[in-house]
Amino acid sequence: SDSVADDLRKFVFDLREQAEEDVGSGKVKQLQRFANVLLRKNRCDLTMPLGEEVVYRGLVDSLCNSAVGQTMQALLGKKAVLYEFSCLISDPGSDRQVVHPDTPCGTKDEEAVLYTCFMALQDVRMDMGPTVWFPKTHNVETHDVFKDTNAAEGEESPKDELLRKQPSVLGLLPKGSCAIFDSRLLHCGTANMSDDPRALFYFSFKNPKIGYPGNPSSMRPELQSANLELSTLIKELESFNKGKGCKQLDALAAEMK
Repeated sequence: SDSVADDLRKFVFDLREQAEEDVGSGKVKQLQRFANVLLRKNRCDLTMPLGEEVVYRGLVDSLCNSAVGQTMQALLGKKAVLYEFSCLISDPGSDRQVVHPDTPCGTKDEEAVLYTCFMALQDVRMDMGPTVWFPKTHNVETHDVFKDTNAAEGEESPKDELLRKQPSVLGLLPKGSCAIFDSRLLHCGTANMSDDPRALFYFSFKNPKIGYPGNPSSMRPELQSANLELSTLIKELESFNKGKGCKQLDALAAEMK
């Protein structure tokens, strides 16, 4: 909802300010507050804590009060594991990223590895650096072409031809709306040419049949170690929403540095 997105956006920017102060003073290490993000200048990946009401409300809004939770369960099953829990912030002046997948493709018949959900914490305008997705590129055949940069003099490479011809979708998301995508899909963040930062609250769930997905987790280390299943997370959030608290999530929050 708009109100949850507004509250979460304010919380995120306050959290970022505190995180930068904590890292700068040596109180915590960089990776305890920020995950690595492609093309880091004017762009950050701020890992999220638990234990904050506004964070729980954001999760309730997406996983319990919308179709996102049911969609994730349908795609990956109830035992899908939370693998990423963070907020991508693209500041004014951030450049366009190179096109990339978040995880590699393995075999032709490989199952999905991760599904990621982006929640827009403001209307994402054209000038704010919206994400570009390239549909139907989450397969081995396309990834093989994407890796082929060989080209004769004066000719374009198979990779360049792919990117020129492949249809794309632009993430002009209204505030509070979500986009779910397969982590193997080719995509990139575009340049933020506005005066406003773009913030995307996001989480990813991992296929329980998959071990290491090929990309490090963007999440607080304590939460990563917990291997929190989707069904458990939804049960805890439903309890919170009924005013009964969420003991397991709060216990995890207490462990976070």
